[in-house]
Formats: sequence, structure tokens, C-alpha cells
Amino acid sequence: MTIKRGAAGRRGVPVGRQARILALQCLYARDLRGSFNTETVDWLSAEDPVSGTVRRNTERLVLGILDDIERLDAVIQKYAPAIPVDLLSIVDRNILRVAIYELARREQVPNRVIINEATELASNFGSESSARFVNGVLGSVLNDSPDSGADNLPPG
Repeated sequence: MTIKRGAAGRRGVPVGRQARILALQCLYARDLRGSFNTETVDWLSAEDPVSGTVRRNTERLVLGILDDIERLDAVIQKYAPAIPVDLLSIVDRNILRVAIYELARREQVPNRVIINEATELASNFGSESSARFVNGVLGSVLNDSPDSGADNLPPG
């Protein structure tokens, strides 16, 4: 994945999708650089600015994921045991982090929307097999915890 600045700020793209794209880019940059700060959001959206709502949603999403990253990675490892999480592609790993976090924390977004968005991100930014892989992992997570919410996130 190339960190293409401005990919999130598209007119007509729903706010949630813009925030997910920008969050994916921020997490990708964090994995490469080893750190995240909110200036990353500014840098990534400099060429195609995003609304204040998208920016706030992105920051909330990224900071929430980073606060819960060990638990999220444990869930990923449980449902994709063949490959250690740190050896998954950066794109796949971070799409899964975003989606599992949303399944656990963002009850106002229907589960099918979260999974469809994650699969679409994987198709757009990942490898040829990313969408199938992401969809399979998230389907397994959802089968074990059909109700969204932090208390229903399967332990890693």
C-alpha cells in the first residue's frame, strides 16, 4: 500500500468510510514509523482536506485502536492462527484492527456494514487475496460473538 495522501477526502463519500480510510492510512504510517500523533492526520489529508467530523472520527478510531491494540491483535491471532499477527501484511492487519474495534465498540454501525467496508478496503488497498482473507476472519469473529459491544468481543 502506498500512503497516498488525500485518498480519504472525497466528496460524496460517507463520513464513516472517509474516517476508516484515513484511519487505515494512519495505522499503516504508524506501523512503518513506530509512532502515531495527530499531525499524521493533517499530513495525510493535506492535499484533499477532510471535514472536522471526519478528522475527529479518525482520531477517535485510531486512538481507540491503539489503546486496545493488544486485545485486537489477540483476537486476530485467534481467528487467523496460521500467520503471526506481526507477519500479516500491514494492510490486512490494520483493516482487521479497524473492523474488529468497530464490531466491539461502535454499536450504531450495523455489523454487515463494518464487514462490507472492511472487505472493500481490502479490495482497494490490499493484495489479490486480502478481501477474501479479511471477510473470512471477520465472519469467524462475528460467528463467535454475534452481538457487537466490548463485552461481547471474543477474548484473544
